[in-house]
Amino acid sequence: MDLLWWILPALSGVIGLMLSFAGIGRLMKLRLAAGAMRFLFGIGFLGAAGIGTFVGLNLQTYERLTYERVVATVSFDQAPNSEDTYSVTLALPDDEVRIIDEITGDQFSLGAQVITYKPMAQMLGYDSVYRLDFLEGRYARRYTSDGVSQATSTGIQLYENPGLDVYSLAQDQGSRFGIGTSHKDASFGSAVYAPMGDGLKYEVSITQTALVLRPANAAAKSRLGDRE
Repeated sequence: MDLLWWILPALSGVIGLMLSFAGIGRLMKLRLAAGAMRFLFGIGFLGAAGIGTFVGLNLQTYERLTYERVVATVSFDQAPNSEDTYSVTLALPDDEVRIIDEITGDQFSLGAQVITYKPMAQMLGYDSVYRLDFLEGRYARRYTSDGVSQATSTGIQLYENPGLDVYSLAQDQGSRFGIGTSHKDASFGSAVYAPMGDGLKYEVSITQTALVLRPANAAAKSRLGDRE
């Protein structure tokens, strides 16, 4: 369907040019009526080609700026004889699966370090890149409104730094190469969170700017609906 928005304007442009040149040729031979008719039809086809091109560009812009892809599927199995301890299955792209034991709490958070590109670079085909940072188990009501309090959580770091910290380099020098949003104070980190529970399953995707989370089965959908 996307290709159609480029084929039709191209055909209209070719037909428009042919009719326009044919009309000019007949006008030069003083065949005014036939020449004028072909020339006007040619201009009409060229105008349609221009409109179609702008529509195609607009659709491409919309799709590029809203493009997203799945980065992880997270599912939970409750540990035996424990109400708030879960085994987590983290299904990653390329069929990689990680099993994480004994995450404790009633809520989990998945975080990533994200490098984004400015809208113009996104339109040219540059997608945001990410590195999953951590998986954390925690309690939703871990703080009080009385003042600053301390909370504990369980979790695991999901990456090993290979040496060169590209993330820090992008933060410091990325603006020179179109990396980062147009807002100078924008963060390069993103995280999602949702309730943990036996049998719950979530799908985490990355947009051009941040992580987003959606329920991946009926149990998770029902749980998120209860939370809302």
